Amino acid sequence: MKTTKLLASVSIAIIGLTMTATPLSAEANDNAPSAHKEGHVLGSYNLVATALYKDDLATAKKAAKEILEHDKNGSLTASAQKLSEAATIEEARKVFNALSAAAIKVAKTEQAYKVAHCPMANGGKGGKGGDWLQSSSDKIVNNPYFGAKMAHCGSFKN
Repeated sequence: MKTTKLLASVSIAIIGLTMTATPLSAEANDNAPSAHKEGHVLGSYNLVATALYKDDLATAKKAAKEILEHDKNGSLTASAQKLSEAATIEEARKVFNALSAAAIKVAKTEQAYKVAHCPMANGGKGGKGGDWLQSSSDKIVNNPYFGAKMAHCGSFKN
C-alpha cells in the first residue's frame, strides 16, 4: 500500500514537471507578454546609444534595424527606421532624440534605467537638449549625443 502511494506521488510530480517544462507553442509565444518584446527593444536601443557614444555609425544603424525586427509597427519603429538610414553620425544623433523619447515611454516601468539629459544636445542653449535612457548608475556615462569628447555631460532627470 505504501509503495502504491509513493509511486502515485512520484508519478504526479513527474507529470507536473513535464507540464511546466514543455515549451510554449509558436502561437503562445506570439501572445507572450510585451515585457519580453520590450526587453529586446530596450536592449537594441542600448546598443544604438553605445554605438553613438563610440561614434560608430555602422553599429548604430545595425542596432536600429534590430529594433525594427522586435518592434514591428511599434512606438520606436519610425525613429529606428530613420536612424537605420542615417547618412552621418550627426543625422543619427538628431534622430536618436526622437528614438529616446519613445524608448523612455516604453521603459517607464523598468527600474533598470534612468533618464539622463544633456542640455547641450540638439542645439544647446536655444534647444531643449536631449534625453536618453541609461542603465542605472550613479553618474552620467557614455553620452550618445557627443560621444567620447563629452562622455559625462548631463544629469539625471527625476
